[in-house]
Amino acid sequence: MPRMARRRDPETTHHIMCRSISEIQLFRSNDDKIKYLQLMASYCKKFECSILSYCLMDTHVHIQLDPHGCDISKFMHGLNLCYAQYYNRKYKRHGHVFQGRFINKVIDVDDYNLIVSAYIHNNAKDLPDFRDCVHTYYFSSYGVYLGHYSDNYGILNTDFILSQFGNSSETARVQYAQFVTSCNNVTQKDKQFEIIDSYIYNEPY
Repeated sequence: MPRMARRRDPETTHHIMCRSISEIQLFRSNDDKIKYLQLMASYCKKFECSILSYCLMDTHVHIQLDPHGCDISKFMHGLNLCYAQYYNRKYKRHGHVFQGRFINKVIDVDDYNLIVSAYIHNNAKDLPDFRDCVHTYYFSSYGVYLGHYSDNYGILNTDFILSQFGNSSETARVQYAQFVTSCNNVTQKDKQFEIIDSYIYNEPY
């Protein structure tokens, strides 16, 4: 059965997820996660794109990518190929590292960008040490959004998301943190949009 064509709108944000093959961990150490972020920074510079949010878990990666006109397939192919080569050299193995093609969903409604960012930033709750403090997980962009960490890799664009939550950086961070917490474990679309309406900043007329 032929594979379905991938939606690759170069001007629209994408939620990208890629996973390791079942028998290995994608990241065996923090150094591996740092290497992936370094490679992501290199490919963001090469393709002149930016990241709205990300979270690196042991077996998979979530990326909210703003392509700025680039080909996301070439971006992800280059990034994951370079990481797989690094991984196989380091751990003296051969063969695939990633499970098939990456998965991507086009985000063509602005409100979904907010939902996706909250979903990605809540991913760390599945790690025992970060269940109640996802903002402290270094390998997620959430800590950067809240000002706990610096964007050491120069890949993040936090302006769009935070601009929806306040007219000052301090207010926006507080409101965004409350929004992310409120979205935790919420799956119904109607409820998600209710939460957005509760927290986003509305410019007075």
